[in-house]
Amino acid sequence: MKKLLVLAALSMAAAPAMASKARLTALGSAAHLVDVQTMFVNPADLNFVGDMATMEFGDNSGTNPKAEGGFSKTLSWGKVGAYLGHQDATATAFVLGSNTALGAGTILTEQNPLDLFYGTDMSGMKWGFGLHYSNAKRESPVATPVTQKVNTMGISAGVRNDVWNAALRVGLAGESKSDDAGKGSPDLKEKGLYNLEGGYWFDSIYAYANVLTAKGTLSTAAGDTDIKTTTYEIGMVNNHKIDGGTFFYGISYLNASTKQEPAGAASKEISESALPLLLGMEYDATSWLTLRASVKQSVFLNDSKNEIAAGADNQKTSMINDTVVAAGAGVKLGKLAIDSTISAATNGRFLATENATPTNTELLANMSMTYMF
Repeated sequence: MKKLLVLAALSMAAAPAMASKARLTALGSAAHLVDVQTMFVNPADLNFVGDMATMEFGDNSGTNPKAEGGFSKTLSWGKVGAYLGHQDATATAFVLGSNTALGAGTILTEQNPLDLFYGTDMSGMKWGFGLHYSNAKRESPVATPVTQKVNTMGISAGVRNDVWNAALRVGLAGESKSDDAGKGSPDLKEKGLYNLEGGYWFDSIYAYANVLTAKGTLSTAAGDTDIKTTTYEIGMVNNHKIDGGTFFYGISYLNASTKQEPAGAASKEISESALPLLLGMEYDATSWLTLRASVKQSVFLNDSKNEIAAGADNQKTSMINDTVVAAGAGVKLGKLAIDSTISAATNGRFLATENATPTNTELLANMSMTYMF
């Protein structure tokens, strides 16, 4: 048991020094990690990130990483945190839209989200609670006026100690609506979203499971379409301490499906099943430099079917290349940490092509600054 506690604490202790999307990306988003970014899944992780202010550089357009940032502070009655700009598809109705053919129009995606957190320690257990909220409107006074509105709201609660953890997220509201005479733009409304996850340490092995289910309705000029998304994953990660850092490996079973049921028409579905294998390490090269890298690939099983996308025609694939090589670095300058992704590309190169512009998964795409108070 003592060894278990030490190993669990080790994975948590790494978070305050390097807390960012870049760290998670470089380490393949391994399930055992605790980081500023993981408190959006389990708000109890707020209790482990220390008092800090962090800023993630990014671009608020397209598919590039979004700019975001926040802080956490310990008070006499608990710990509080606030975060700006974190757009998490699994926390809102727009998990429904990610694999959905939305037709000719487009929905207004979530704008300027705000997350508030509260953490406390009760009976040796770290508890956390979170609130996610956004509300935006855009009016286009053109020949055919269009008013687009979007709002999302969700709550979360979680608990973590040195041995086990659990968390639940619930979507309370989620809607993107377009008010136009021709209904050329679709409306997407959430009708229920739940995300349950948890894990347990068996000595150096972390076993975990999570399930996400979301329901909603997509309304267009052609009528209403009911949508249901279900994703679940079970797996394990074996985390080892090495001289100057940690090395880990793990495997999981992932199953995901999005089903559409248009009124008066046959249902269509996107589905995926995979066994992703992950290897990674984090190494303190010097007192001020941390290097990290990972490789992830499906083994034995990687099947998908797409009946929804235009022209898919019941497209099926099996064991298509999905190897992702990621690397990153963190520089510690006193209480300030600068974290970046060096590369995270399916082709394993820094850039997709020579002289190409970096994309959201390549050279220095994710970069952050974190100051520990």
